[in-house]
Amino acid sequence: MSFFVRLDCRRVALLLWVVAVLVITVMVAARPSHRSAMIVYHQAADLWMAEAPLYANPLEYNYLPVYAPLFAPFHWLPVPLGDVLWRWMAASLLASGLWRLVRVPGHDAGLAFLVATALAMPLCLGALRNGQANALVAALLLHVAACLPREQWKTAAILIVVTIAVKPIALTLLLLAPLVYRKLIVPLAVALAVLVALPFALGAPSYVMAQHRAFAANLRICSAVTEHRFADLNGMLRTFGAEIPSAVSIAMRVVAGALTALVWWWTGRRMEEPQRGLWLYLLATAYLMLFNPMTETNSYVIAVPALALWAERVLSEPGGRAMGWVLAGIVVAMSAFSPTRSSFKLFWYPAMTMLFLGLVSWFLWRTTLNNRQSYARNHPKN
Repeated sequence: MSFFVRLDCRRVALLLWVVAVLVITVMVAARPSHRSAMIVYHQAADLWMAEAPLYANPLEYNYLPVYAPLFAPFHWLPVPLGDVLWRWMAASLLASGLWRLVRVPGHDAGLAFLVATALAMPLCLGALRNGQANALVAALLLHVAACLPREQWKTAAILIVVTIAVKPIALTLLLLAPLVYRKLIVPLAVALAVLVALPFALGAPSYVMAQHRAFAANLRICSAVTEHRFADLNGMLRTFGAEIPSAVSIAMRVVAGALTALVWWWTGRRMEEPQRGLWLYLLATAYLMLFNPMTETNSYVIAVPALALWAERVLSEPGGRAMGWVLAGIVVAMSAFSPTRSSFKLFWYPAMTMLFLGLVSWFLWRTTLNNRQSYARNHPKN
């Protein structure tokens, strides 16, 4: 009987993904350019092939130069076929990534897949509808988090580097993961070398170098934005009319990054799989949401799968049901505002992310403390 329950749950979850993708496909086919972030990607592919500047308009194309030629295969397809396939790719990788992460020993994978899907999907739909690269980044990070506990080092390294090619903010995971997963270091070095060389194989060296210099300049501009349209820690403060000075904000990002790395190094070595990989996933994505000055509300598609998976995981832990319901409630509370364009989301999303991270940290500390006390009672010193 339990086999059929699991099978039904998995099918229901897959049906949710299929229905969502079909609805998005109809919307894109009817109005390909409406609310589409892919216009920027198409323009970048054209500019690359014409050897024209990619960064002429600051804050518009915020990707590595190599992203333009990598997107070209979708650009060459007829409209809207390329745009639809792009969205299908992101959605299928999101769904399969969730499925891989819920398949752990002793776990009802079908039910877990349905719960994770129900929690994560609402905040994924906006990015999928718009064709944003954030959805693909979220999907790739899911698969990285699934590869690490399985010791698939080469695959994980390739996926991390591909994610950086899609969006440079994934550099956070590249810096954090090897602190605990030491066997990643060599595969990552090789994959990074390929990434560095790849654009020179796809374009004239002088043009490629010029675009990398322009990318560095654009990055400096992005690090000092003051517009009230981003949902990072500064976005929370701007909601109330406050602002962290640019130099202080940059220093905070560095300090927070160092603290995140320290927490990951200290806790990750003491965890077992698959909890360790999921903890890294949560830490990295929470840091990105809170300290990337270009975090948009749709950027939370990157973090919400981690939130959904942790809520589901805590729900299934002995003694974790109450906490699990609270964590699930936080994800639902974030999703409640996803269909709106309210500026309140610029405060709400980072605030809920901070609360979620704090509660998971407390749950892990409490669980570890209880385990140690139980071990001490069962193994008294002579």
